[in-house]
Amino acid sequence: MNAPVRFPQSTSLHRFTHDEIIIMQAAGLLPSNDNLAMIDGRFVDRITNEQVRFTLEEVFLMVELGALDPDERVELIDGELLDMSPQNAPHMEAKRVLLKLLHRHLSDDIAIHVEGTLSLARGVSPIPDIFLHSLEKRVDEVRGPEVLLLIEVADSSLLRDLKLKASLYARHGVTDYWVVDAYGRRVFVHRQPSPDGYADIRQIDRDGEIAPLAFPELIVRVADLPTTD
Repeated sequence: MNAPVRFPQSTSLHRFTHDEIIIMQAAGLLPSNDNLAMIDGRFVDRITNEQVRFTLEEVFLMVELGALDPDERVELIDGELLDMSPQNAPHMEAKRVLLKLLHRHLSDDIAIHVEGTLSLARGVSPIPDIFLHSLEKRVDEVRGPEVLLLIEVADSSLLRDLKLKASLYARHGVTDYWVVDAYGRRVFVHRQPSPDGYADIRQIDRDGEIAPLAFPELIVRVADLPTTD
């Protein structure tokens, strides 16, 4: 049998305790000890030599069984559970300003979700800081192309939001993705998604302004965003 494939190290992977692993094995979410390997923090099935990936339904089951704290800040990316960064004051303030702007200018037929689960595909359920969609669809029916605007407010997560998250959202067709830098007045705007990433990426600095593709009349002045500098 081939040796398990090695994966690049990721410090954001959620780590389960020994007791939590036992609970997951008893529920059939993980192979038995004889068939389970741990490679770079990831579970690997020794029989198939493949990484164990989870679905959103399985994550809910983990919570129900006590293998995952319901208050744990995690999100499901490509079948992996990743720890989310804790929110600090600049992050919360930037999000507050953005939400106030959106609620003031958007109509009642637009849903605004704050840290809501976005089910892009099976095993892909990130929790963006903010995302918008039409109320013509329930949130669990919304997929990438139906997202009108998606915003991640970045502090310590800036590189992750610009790389991992940008790649993820582009693959799933999110047409307008913004990364707001919570430590400085700048917004990274991503558009024209494809399986290979975003073709149009722009940095809007503090003297600039930007409007969502779906709401061209909603002008966001970067200078109005909070900063710590």
